[in-house]
Amino acid sequence: MIREVAENIYTFPINLPHNPLKVLNSYVIKGGGDSKNLLIDVGFNCPRCRSDLKKGMEAFGLTPGNTDVFFTHGHADHTGNASWLKEQGYELLIGEVDHKHIFRATDSAHLDRMSREGVPTEVTDAMRYRSKKEWMVSDDFAATDLRDGEVLSYGGYKLRCVMTPGHSLGHMCLYDEDKQLMFTGDHVLFDITPNINVAPEGMDSLGNYMQSLEKVAHIPVKIALPGHRQIGGDFSGRVHELYQHHMDRLKEAENIVRAHPGISAYGTAQHMTWSIVAKSWDDFPVDQKWYAYGEALSHLVYLEKLGRVRRAFSGSGTAEYYVL
Repeated sequence: MIREVAENIYTFPINLPHNPLKVLNSYVIKGGGDSKNLLIDVGFNCPRCRSDLKKGMEAFGLTPGNTDVFFTHGHADHTGNASWLKEQGYELLIGEVDHKHIFRATDSAHLDRMSREGVPTEVTDAMRYRSKKEWMVSDDFAATDLRDGEVLSYGGYKLRCVMTPGHSLGHMCLYDEDKQLMFTGDHVLFDITPNINVAPEGMDSLGNYMQSLEKVAHIPVKIALPGHRQIGGDFSGRVHELYQHHMDRLKEAENIVRAHPGISAYGTAQHMTWSIVAKSWDDFPVDQKWYAYGEALSHLVYLEKLGRVRRAFSGSGTAEYYVL
């Protein structure tokens, strides 16, 4: 169903098969005169998403000659159809950091790290299989790289690129100061919390996310357009809720480590609370175990940075965590 969410701005849903997010909010800014349209975020590289994307594009008469495409970040539910769009002739736009480091969660380096953080072989093997058979990512694609502070003009909007790393390495929001409107991607969601997963070794994804929340906390936003679920809400209040959520999660993770000295990141995930319909940890789908492990690890990395836990390695090379 197509909805008008602001003047000249429309959204249409792209269904995300076998994914708890259920739907991506894809947006179209209608151009006028010499201004092109702008399509924002495009779904997984799979038949259902491609079909929904085509229907939405056809409804607006989008063509390579009259439309550019912007990606808020490099995750596959937002960029999966990028290479297909490039083949059709569309100009693609994405933040330079995410374009350079589009994160394939199941590459060999990441799977090796999972083993070091206590993830059992059956989970890493399942993720390795899924990376070959089911992971709905785009092939590599050429795009115009954007930097923090650059301004895009479409349909009467002047959209400033706002770098908000955390949910991904180079997540980018778009903000119109005059209209106090922001495309928030997955940085700020209103009825679910954005997943903060594993960054490459040595990077602090949760620390980056918390700084990015602080960065946008005082930006006046009357109209917030997120990548998933509910559109609109109290932006400032939601930013503070998300910040407090992770402060509470840090305490939870620290208490788990205190109660189980030497626990792994994967073990920590098993003790954390999750909003998922499952009788027990054993009933979690394998990809949800991966997301949970990644979020647990991101909190442990941040706690280590804060000097509240330390990481040591067992004789077998597994990372163990202790409260300081």
